[in-house]
Amino acid sequence: MSLLLKDPISYHNICMNLPPQVNSETPWGLHINATNLLPTYDLPLFQMQLFIIFFATFLFHSFLSRLRIPRFTSMSIVGFIIGTTFNETWAEKMKNLFGPNSQESLGLFSAFGYILFFFYIGVKTDMSVVLRTRKSATSIGTAAVMAPFLCGITILHFNSAKYLDHEHVRMLGFLTGMLCLTPYPVVSSVLNDLKILNSELGRLGLSSALVSEMFSIFLNVTAALTRTLSKYGVKEAFICLAAAVLFVFLVIFTIRPILFWIIKQTPEGSLVSDHCVYCIIIVALLTAYASHLFQFYSILGPYILGLAIPEGPPLGTAIIKKIDTFVNGVFMPIFVTTCAIRVDLTDLFNWTTKNGSLDNFMVQTLVIILVTVTAKFVVCMIHPLWNKMPLNYALSLSLIMSSKGIVEMAAYSLIKDMMEIPDNVFALLMVCMMIISTIMPMLLSLLYDPLKKYAGYTRRNMMDLGRNTELRVLTCIHGDENILSTIKLLEATYPTKEDPICAFVLHLIELIGRASPIFISHQLQKKKNKNDSNSYLSENLVDAFNNFEKEVNGGLTVNAFTAVSPQEMMYDDICTLALDKLTSLIILPFHRKWSSDGNLIELEDESLRELNYRIMERAPCSVGILIEKAQMTHIFSSETPYTVCLLFIGGKDDREALFVAKRMMKNPHVRLTVVRFIAESNRNGDIKDWEGMLDRELLNEIIMIKHKVGDVKYIEKSVKDGPETVLKIRSLVSEYDLVIVGRQAGVESAQTCGLLQWSEYPELGVLGDLLASTDAAGKASVFVIQQQRTATDV
Repeated sequence: MSLLLKDPISYHNICMNLPPQVNSETPWGLHINATNLLPTYDLPLFQMQLFIIFFATFLFHSFLSRLRIPRFTSMSIVGFIIGTTFNETWAEKMKNLFGPNSQESLGLFSAFGYILFFFYIGVKTDMSVVLRTRKSATSIGTAAVMAPFLCGITILHFNSAKYLDHEHVRMLGFLTGMLCLTPYPVVSSVLNDLKILNSELGRLGLSSALVSEMFSIFLNVTAALTRTLSKYGVKEAFICLAAAVLFVFLVIFTIRPILFWIIKQTPEGSLVSDHCVYCIIIVALLTAYASHLFQFYSILGPYILGLAIPEGPPLGTAIIKKIDTFVNGVFMPIFVTTCAIRVDLTDLFNWTTKNGSLDNFMVQTLVIILVTVTAKFVVCMIHPLWNKMPLNYALSLSLIMSSKGIVEMAAYSLIKDMMEIPDNVFALLMVCMMIISTIMPMLLSLLYDPLKKYAGYTRRNMMDLGRNTELRVLTCIHGDENILSTIKLLEATYPTKEDPICAFVLHLIELIGRASPIFISHQLQKKKNKNDSNSYLSENLVDAFNNFEKEVNGGLTVNAFTAVSPQEMMYDDICTLALDKLTSLIILPFHRKWSSDGNLIELEDESLRELNYRIMERAPCSVGILIEKAQMTHIFSSETPYTVCLLFIGGKDDREALFVAKRMMKNPHVRLTVVRFIAESNRNGDIKDWEGMLDRELLNEIIMIKHKVGDVKYIEKSVKDGPETVLKIRSLVSEYDLVIVGRQAGVESAQTCGLLQWSEYPELGVLGDLLASTDAAGKASVFVIQQQRTATDV
């Protein structure tokens, strides 16, 4: 056993109101003097402990994260190193820093953090997911708990019981129940770390884990009542059960209605006031004390209260924003490290009893661990394979459901104190848990790649769209400012009954205050959530596009959706919807926001820029970024024509842009000008490759249309290098309402020579980057287009 932790006495006993003269220890091995809860050592020592924990965790994670090893492993390793007796010198130094008499404040700090962690998880959890969970998730979630439990109990009864006494069988039976659980907080954390939270697999795993979480809550309550029954009798157990039921009714019928009343008093688009947030946090801490008072674990009250709080904005988001940094950045490293400090890795090699015989309890514990983990892994594969899902998909789901983490670590520490599990068995449990928590995410990241489904083998772009074929477009909306500009762009493409457009409008909301992502189809939505501050924007969006649909009168079909997901994972929602709906074009808003007059930059959202870049790399169809410098208030009419300019140099992106412009030519209120830049070195227009032949063929069509229709202009300009191209573009484009260019990322020609190295936004290409600058295109809107990148592209 580690020299740091001698004569441990359970912190659990303090919670059960034992006499004050008992010196007690937290479930994670931290001593607390019940007669004097004030620290008995200097503050600098506590600060040194915090510094060692944070610095060591940061150092390990900096190296291990490159191997896709989760942060939880780094925190555990730090604790193992501190708690292990490598030699007497090391043990003595660690004892001076983290000895039993110097851990009071650290223990209380980590206990407080764990209580807030479960409240934090409860607030982020959407319990309505359980009610609308598909049968597949319900089956997987139930089987993931019941199958390993039945297998473990069977092995325990028919095999382990032959080698163990009654007390060890009882301990191992309780451990079997703990090993079978799939904690929702752990699964949510793993999926979030791997950036697959809102993928199809992530949603299924999260829903299945939430079903399993119901079993965890039931086991938690049952264990507490059983303990109370054995120690205090039937009367005390009945009082505790009645108190638990009364608390649940109080939360559902009193506290939750009050919370909804608070939300109704909050102005739309705003978060709940700080005073309300602080009061709710105080109530959460009071529920932790009430849980202790009625013989339950301290985390149960805050967790149930958190589940009752409406997730997402305005209330859930406001609470999460207040406690997120402290819970994940401060309390959790301390809690995990102090749990791991209890483990002395030298105990792991102790497989014999005091009389020298084989330690059967250690052996049978290992057997139960292997049986339950294997049973869970296998049973979670059966349902996906039965439904003819790919093998790697089934394996990935099994890895998700087999994940271990902070909840198991806390549970094993608590069981050690309650049942006095031997140190070698405790070390075995903790090390096996850490190995699983490390290997599972690594294997999952290798097996499951959500980007593979976006690899395009079927061409979905404007160029390959047949005549009089419905154009399917996905438009992305982040805020009010994107609605009008997107509608005006669609109006310019002239949707008619002969050339219809099907617009899929996706409202994107960052996931804050929720653990699970949400995807809403407004066509299928039966009931609007009036308590969500984002619902008013979605309603405005739906109303605006529905009105536009009515104005077009048969030429446009609008389908509106809302996706709530983490900013760094929104690309999956966008690309998946584009893939499912067979769209030919995705329209994205630029990350810069200008003032209404187009003179000043009001906002530059780098996270939105990163999102656009990821979509351009992964999109299953063509992509366009719409840059709006001034509010587009143009009214389409013969008196006020909408002027469009296409800048053409050559290449497949420019050809895609040309097809967008050709569609706009059909609009009688649009005046199109095509400007082609020709290198002086090739004034004769010699065609040297296949790309040049395609360019010439399409431009010849424009020239022919120009002779037939007077509203189209075709201009050729000869330039010798990039700077001259810039000068001519500046003199041209300021007189137009919209400028269309192809992206041509990373491609440098004679016409753009010298410009690529000055490019600030590579996602826009050379000309797009030039036009996005503050003064290059005046107040004209800019539409940068990239043709679909297929799997066959080199």
